[in-house]
Amino acid sequence: MDPTSEAAPRARWTPCTRACYRTLHWPVAQPSRDRSVRATHAARAVCPPLPAPPHRLLAICEEAGLRELVRQHMWRLRTTPLFVHAGDCFDCVTERVADYVVEACGGPLYYSQRHAHLQAGAGLPLLLDEDGRELWLVQLWHAFDDVNFPPALRADFWGWAEPLSVHLLAPRARHDGLTRYAYDTVRSWFATSTSQACPPDDGAR
Repeated sequence: MDPTSEAAPRARWTPCTRACYRTLHWPVAQPSRDRSVRATHAARAVCPPLPAPPHRLLAICEEAGLRELVRQHMWRLRTTPLFVHAGDCFDCVTERVADYVVEACGGPLYYSQRHAHLQAGAGLPLLLDEDGRELWLVQLWHAFDDVNFPPALRADFWGWAEPLSVHLLAPRARHDGLTRYAYDTVRSWFATSTSQACPPDDGAR
């Protein structure tokens, strides 16, 4: 059978092998003048240790559940400045991120075997500034709710993803005063905003 004929079976998904600026280095917003001055005088911070995600994430959510979370997170980010230049690379990058997460959680070596050779260095094809990091984390939090991610596992995933967000920062965006976002702290923020948005019940009137 001619492999190029229309009758030939096609792979469900073919990994992209194009190593262009869009897949290796995402543009980040220019820092404000005030932030640039602070960054110039601040000592560059060493990235925090990146803990291994608990394997129960994969055992309970399975690969399909982790991929669903990643795809929803990326869908939320698609229209943000982080991916404004993604174009037709977006779906491919989404699958790369999903492969990375599945492998990090103890799954098959999808990322190492399919994509690692495309990287300009270690990590994912995404560089963040401080504003981009906050956006990345906030949309991850909302993605938990979107896909009904098990509440008992959210702290586990966040405990890995939050330090990962520091590793995704562009080197010039790392400094000693970088804000860290502990799971319980962020949960209290969202719990407060939710309670304030709820109207009082009849008994309180």
